[in-house]
Amino acid sequence: MSNKVVRLLNNYTKKRDSEKKRLASESRVSRRRTMFFGSILLGIAIVLLLVAFNQKQANEELYSEVLATTEVLEDKNKQHSDLEQQIRQLNDDNYILRIARSEFFLSEEGELIFNLPDQEGEEQEQAEE
Repeated sequence: MSNKVVRLLNNYTKKRDSEKKRLASESRVSRRRTMFFGSILLGIAIVLLLVAFNQKQANEELYSEVLATTEVLEDKNKQHSDLEQQIRQLNDDNYILRIARSEFFLSEEGELIFNLPDQEGEEQEQAEE
């Protein structure tokens, strides 16, 4: 005895077969749509990550430039305050007179100037001997 399954060809089986084909087709279309939109989403995510990475590098470079510029600005501000102090001193007659007397050995009338060696110079001469 041979156990063979014979397929019935009636309206119910035809309807069931067509329904299976339709569901398989819908499933295939659904998978394709999911893959298509998923790949678009993945592409957008990759582009956004690249943009974020490049922006981060640009921000780090700008931050280092800002730090360097800030250091230069602080140096220039210190130099500016030193120059302002020097201008105030040069406008003071007593300071100019003191500089002229010490640097250029200018004297008032009847005043004698003696040039004495510095203590540091004496210490260096003794150390050399």
